[in-house]
Amino acid sequence: MATTNDTRRSEPASERTVVTTRVFDAPREVVFKAWTDPQQLAQWFPPKDFTGDCEVDPRPGGVFRVDMKGPDGVLFPGKGVFREVVPNERLVFTFAGPEKVPPPVLVTVLLEDQNGKTKLTIQQTTETVADYEALLKLGVREGLGQSFEKLDELLRRVATGSTVSVKGRILTLSRVFDAPRELVWTAYTDPKHIVKWMFARDWESPFAETDVRSGGKFRIGMRPADHSSEGFVFEGAYREVVRPERLVQAIADGRVMTATFADMQGKTKLTLTVEMAESEEQERQGYSQILENLAKHVATLSGRRQ
Repeated sequence: MATTNDTRRSEPASERTVVTTRVFDAPREVVFKAWTDPQQLAQWFPPKDFTGDCEVDPRPGGVFRVDMKGPDGVLFPGKGVFREVVPNERLVFTFAGPEKVPPPVLVTVLLEDQNGKTKLTIQQTTETVADYEALLKLGVREGLGQSFEKLDELLRRVATGSTVSVKGRILTLSRVFDAPRELVWTAYTDPKHIVKWMFARDWESPFAETDVRSGGKFRIGMRPADHSSEGFVFEGAYREVVRPERLVQAIADGRVMTATFADMQGKTKLTLTVEMAESEEQERQGYSQILENLAKHVATLSGRRQ
């Protein structure tokens, strides 16, 4: 009797593969980043009217996860593992959902330079012809076509510097601290320092817990300084940690916050990028106050005036 693997090998890959191609008016490295930056991937990978939460670790053995939520609130999780990563040229990863929805596929992404534009070819190979037919019934061609439309729009926004997030607009703030990068990193990530600055005007942080590693959790208490209410907990998980250069945090409500720390001859430029949940004015005021608090705290640590 033939085994399952024997059955799969008897079915040519050409009979189990969905191939989709499109040319985008953007350089290969820009399209590659749209695949490997989880914040960008979340903006275009889910089909029309779907939102996404993504985790991408673009290296062999790294995670590729996209959880998509439909307009009715139904969640469609999917996860896989990278097998090959050739920057700006090729990605190969597995992808599957629970109970084979979507069915397991091996995804090959090819990027070819065409005079500054990029020819993107996606090959989705299932394990069996039955899975291939199930994939077609799920509307993979139509869904990918909608994703490509969203990717095309994203690439245009990237080209003009007007990237918009899934949750709303993105707020970016920068500040230069007269302190070494390691010190600013420590103040930003160590709980005993976080409680000294991680709050807006008339608020305070009663506690902070951090596990600063990829996949580690963070919890920071927030409450009014007059204790008029219990407040709330700002929490989530660290998606990317590159000490002392870059920190990406996935907030529990689905937003993403990225902090980069650039060395400037002994000083440190901190750039904070966050998806906004409230109005731009509210978010800007709140995070500006937080950065001001951080600057004052760093000054006490460094002995330098900010």
